[in-house]
Amino acid sequence: MIDSYLWANTQVLKNKLNIKDQKQLDEAEANYTVYRLKELALNPLKGDYDLKHLLQIHQYIFQDLYFWAGQIRNIEIYKDGNNFSKKEYLKKIVFDSIGI
Repeated sequence: MIDSYLWANTQVLKNKLNIKDQKQLDEAEANYTVYRLKELALNPLKGDYDLKHLLQIHQYIFQDLYFWAGQIRNIEIYKDGNNFSKKEYLKKIVFDSIGI
């Protein structure tokens, strides 16, 4: 299966900066996200910390880097060999948030 989140023939996440080197992407991610996290600390996004709110926070933090920021992914994503959050846990959050 081809991972649509990765650049072809790499293990690097597709990104708005067209970075295809993992070390460079790690540095860019650290720089951009620390800036966005500082902004959120000063001006938090209002919400109930439900799924919709968490997706808004995710989109805000990663908006400069990833096209899919703030969206629920449909496949497992790994970084440095570690799974972020398994799909079944995300599904549970989605279902719990809509009362299923």
